[in-house]
Amino acid sequence: MGDSVGQVSLDLVLNKGDFEAGLNSVTKLATKAGKLLAGAFAVGKLISFGKECIELSSNLSEVQNVVDTVFPNKQIDNFARNAAAQFGLSETMAKNFTGTFGAMGKAFGFSEGQAYDMATALTGLAGDVASFYNMSQDEAYTKLKSVFTGETESLKSLGVVMTQTALDAFAMANGFGKTTKSMSEAEKVALRFKFVQDQLSAAQGDFMRTSDGWANQVRLLSLQFDSLKAAIGSGLIAVLSP
Repeated sequence: MGDSVGQVSLDLVLNKGDFEAGLNSVTKLATKAGKLLAGAFAVGKLISFGKECIELSSNLSEVQNVVDTVFPNKQIDNFARNAAAQFGLSETMAKNFTGTFGAMGKAFGFSEGQAYDMATALTGLAGDVASFYNMSQDEAYTKLKSVFTGETESLKSLGVVMTQTALDAFAMANGFGKTTKSMSEAEKVALRFKFVQDQLSAAQGDFMRTSDGWANQVRLLSLQFDSLKAAIGSGLIAVLSP
């Protein structure tokens, strides 16, 4: 009986030692695995960040090609660089919007100077409308393309009712000298441009007026970070390009 008890006691001691050794081994293995997983996730985030930087830089380069074609003398560059502080638009957004608006203006026969004035005015208005109505800049930009397309429904959410009757009355009251029925397509675009500016006069300058507010401060911070990422992406493209 005494031998049995001693054997049981000895087995417990030995088994405890094996158990603790095994537990320590598992703990060390788990710690190593955790570090490896943490490293893997860090690498994954770094790769994702790099891809985002490259994409932003690539998008800016593509938009730049459009702008250089529409406005060869590069006057858009200064406007776009200041667009974040003035209108809450990133450089890419500003160039994208002005490039499209400018191309549409020139398609209707406006000169490069006239198209530039119209494009920059509408781009700035897109930023102010986004701030005033608390919507995305892309949504505001889409609505303002109605100046060229003549589509009226999208502007109603901004309080702009651009019916033919309203346009005719505005034309006669503002020196156009004729109604839309007698106008060329370019004249109709010019009329819609002035009409929309007049109807959205309350929104003009809103981003600058409210730039100290929380929402616009967040927008500015986001835009500044996007600009930083685009700059990093440009460097990555230069390094990785064959």
